[in-house]
This record gives sequence, structure tokens and C-alpha cells, in this order.
Amino acid sequence: YPFLIDDDGISVLPITSLLLNSEASVQRISCGIPALDKMLGGKGFFRGSSILVSGTAGTGKTSIAAYFANASCLRKERCIYFAFEESPQQIMRNMLSIGIDLKAHVDKGLLEMHAARPTLNGLEMHLVSIHKHVERFKPKTVILDPITNLITVGSVSEVKSMLIRLIDFLQSENITVLFTALTLNTIVNEQTDEGVSSLVDAWL
Repeated sequence: YPFLIDDDGISVLPITSLLLNSEASVQRISCGIPALDKMLGGKGFFRGSSILVSGTAGTGKTSIAAYFANASCLRKERCIYFAFEESPQQIMRNMLSIGIDLKAHVDKGLLEMHAARPTLNGLEMHLVSIHKHVERFKPKTVILDPITNLITVGSVSEVKSMLIRLIDFLQSENITVLFTALTLNTIVNEQTDEGVSSLVDAWL
């Protein structure tokens, strides 16, 4: 079993995936972008679903993630943003350019941002760390931006296995999760996109 020892003691996460018996919510939540909500039947995504946003560099993946986080906080719902590429300060500064003030949500205690290079921990440790933050903060939405970087610490199959367990855990808690993935048009990247897309409920 992967485990984490820190100031709070020992955290242990089962390596077995949960059974596919979580409740499927019929409630819809806004993604924060009116035009995209309209494309989704005017209602947004299902609560507790998993969403993958993939695209080449500069196509707005982080912007969509920021809109999603902003919409969650405007509903007075907590959100955790895990960044694997940019620092929270950099993301907050850049998102001001499109009118999103993430720092205001951080200051109100509705948004937590955690940033670390994927190479800081192995995949198991990342999973335990995410699990621990979610258990403590009790968010309604979780964002991982981008999951592509996790390939640097594991194979495509290992990353897929980790994400399956993460999605299972979040769905059991009725937490909506949004992943972003950088498309590089390489064989490994195509495998990542295709492998992960089969796990999620919606793929942009």
C-alpha cells in the first residue's frame, strides 16, 4: 500500500480500485463559460463527472480550468487546483488578463492551489497527496493541470491506473474533476490522450 508520513502521522491509501457502484448525479453545474454551457444543453457538466480538456500549447486549457474553478467558487463551493507546470502566483497573474481573479477566491478560503513538479513524487505519492488534500478540504471540484507531465514519472499504463483510482475516489465523493492534457502529436501523447479519454465522462 502506498503511504505518506507527514506532520499529521501516516496516511494509507488502498491500491485496489473501488467498485463501479457510485451514484450518478443528474444535477448539472456550469463550467463558467456561457457559450460552452450552451453547447452542453444550456446546463453545463453533470456534477461528479470527470472532464478532460486536451489541446496544443496556447489553446486555452488552463483558461478553461480557471473559468471552471471560478464558477465553482462563485457558487460558494470549494475547489482544489493542482498545478504541475506553473506556480499558483503565475496562474493567478495570467488569469487576471481574462478577467478571472483567483486570488480573491483563495483569500476567501474557497480555493486552494497546490503546485509541484511531477518529479517531486512518484505516482503513488501524488495520489496519496491528492487524496489527503481532498479529505481535509472537502472540495466540490478538483482540477489537475496538466496530467501530461505525469508521464515523466511513470508509463502511460501507470498514469492511467493512477487516474482510474483517482476518478473512482472522486466519483464516490460526488466531486467533479477536470483534467487538462497537452497534445504534442507524438505517439506517447496520443496513447495518453486515448488512454485517459476512455476513463472520463466528457472530452474537449
